[in-house]
Amino acid sequence: MSNLSQPEEYSRLVVEEGRYVPQRGDVYDSKNPHAHVNGVNFTKEMPTFDADYPYIDHSFKQKFWVFLYYARAWFIIRPLHFLVYGFRGRGYENIRKNKEIFKNGGLTVCNHVYRWDVAGVMDALGWCRLWFPIWREQLAGPDGRHMRAMGGIPVPDSVSALRKFYAAFDEVHQRKEWIHFFAEEARWDYYTPIRPFKKGAFVFALRYDLPIVPMAVSYRERTGFLKLFGKDPCITLNVGEPILANKDLKDKNAIIDDLRKRTHEAMVKLAGIKENPWTYNETEK
Repeated sequence: MSNLSQPEEYSRLVVEEGRYVPQRGDVYDSKNPHAHVNGVNFTKEMPTFDADYPYIDHSFKQKFWVFLYYARAWFIIRPLHFLVYGFRGRGYENIRKNKEIFKNGGLTVCNHVYRWDVAGVMDALGWCRLWFPIWREQLAGPDGRHMRAMGGIPVPDSVSALRKFYAAFDEVHQRKEWIHFFAEEARWDYYTPIRPFKKGAFVFALRYDLPIVPMAVSYRERTGFLKLFGKDPCITLNVGEPILANKDLKDKNAIIDDLRKRTHEAMVKLAGIKENPWTYNETEK
């Protein structure tokens, strides 16, 4: 594999034989693996994310948009996902065979590497209702309405508003619905290594006593008739076995750190990576 057009850390990346590593020439800021490199095209005014903002919108209008989105997702996005991204899912049985432990909901974690990756997670879950934190700037862009309908809950920047943000997820958990996190925080298109994780996903997993389902996107070379629908690599979503908190550890912080470490290791393996250039907590060293 040539390193000429790839980020520096690719020189320390070793993948399993036969795994495809995209050669796109994208160069990211390796000093900050959480950097938001896909800017937002602001098309409307930024909402005010204060304590009065509806982090879960119960209005009839929003419920209508949710119905339309999920109908569109089932009948349009699913077939387009295969054509545009060559989408393929593996390991879905790891969710189906463990339904009993998901009776109070579950939490999924996936690497954030292409625009429709939430649709991939939804496909693995059977298109059930899903909720996830989003970068608040996204709601001033063209995808804002769709992201809200999908279940996006914006992360505010004030203490008073954060209470309402947490209350929104408390409500989601009370309804026994699924929560999703992109623990790498920002989307880096077609990036192969698994980047370090923020703690948030694992704090929520322990807060609600939820099993974590690790998911990892890997890539395939675009071949055959799929070349007619794009040039980007094809997407495979790999779903792993649920991960449960080790409550025998000494304290809450140790349990959270252990969940983060084991989830990262599971996703590295699911992605077909033998040597990953990032550790699970690289940015905290």
